[in-house]
Amino acid sequence: MVFRFIDSGKIDPFLNMAIDEAISIFVREGKSPPTIRFYEWDGPALTVGEFQRIEEININFCNLQGIHIVRRPTGGKGILHLEDLTYSISSRKEGVFSGNLFRTYEIIAKIFVNAFNLQGITTEIKKEKRIVNRTSLCFARSSFGEICYRDIKILGSAQKRWKEGFLQQGTMPIFVNKALLKEVFLLKDEELSSVFGIKEIFPDFDIMGFKNSFKLSLIKEGFDIVEDSLRQDELLIAKKLLLEKYKNSYWTYKQNGSFKD
Repeated sequence: MVFRFIDSGKIDPFLNMAIDEAISIFVREGKSPPTIRFYEWDGPALTVGEFQRIEEININFCNLQGIHIVRRPTGGKGILHLEDLTYSISSRKEGVFSGNLFRTYEIIAKIFVNAFNLQGITTEIKKEKRIVNRTSLCFARSSFGEICYRDIKILGSAQKRWKEGFLQQGTMPIFVNKALLKEVFLLKDEELSSVFGIKEIFPDFDIMGFKNSFKLSLIKEGFDIVEDSLRQDELLIAKKLLLEKYKNSYWTYKQNGSFKD
C-alpha cells in the first residue's frame, strides 16, 4: 500500500477538522490514495469527540480565554490543543486495513510504537477494550490502541468508520498546562496526576525527528510513501464543510449526534 504523506504545519482549528473529513471523503471514494497528515494549530483550540456531551466543557471559560471549540468527526473525549502534534489517517477498508476496528487500531499503533522506539522511547499499546474512567479529558484515560509510556498516555487516538473506509485522528501533547486543563474540563487535581506532554518526560524529544522516524516505521511495516500536499478539489470540499459543518454552532454544540452530513 502506498501512503500519501502530507505535513500541513499550523492551521486554523475549524479548517483542520474540515480538511481531515474532506480527505477521508476523497479516499473512501477512491479519488485519493490512503493519506497520512501531520498538522498543528495556529492558536489555542479545544476539540470534543463527535458524541461527547458539551456540558462536560467549561464553555464560558473557553470563550473568555479565546479558546476555539470545534467538534471532531471522530469520537473520544476532549483535547486542549496548545502545543501538540496531531495526525490523521484516511484509508479504504482494504488490504491490511480490511479487518475490524480493533485490528486497524493495532496496525496503526504498531507503526507509532516503532517510531517511538527509533527515538529511544519504549512505549506500549493499550489492549483494554473497556473504559472505566469517565473523565471528560482524553489524556486522563486510556483505551484500546492508544500509546502509553509507564501508564502515561502520550498519544491518544479516535476513529470514525464508514462502509468503505475510516478516518483516524490522534494527538501527542508536547507540553500541557494543567491549570488550564483543570478549568476547561472541570477536573479535580487527582484526575491530572498522570497527564504530561512528551517534552516534559523527554526534554530532548524532536518533532521533526519523530516525523522522520514515523516514515521509517511505515517503510519497515511494508508501506510506501509519497510526500504530497492537499489537492485543490479536496480543499474546495474542506471549505464547504468548514462553512456548513465545522463553523456551524449546531454541529459544535449538538447533544445527540443528529447532525445530517
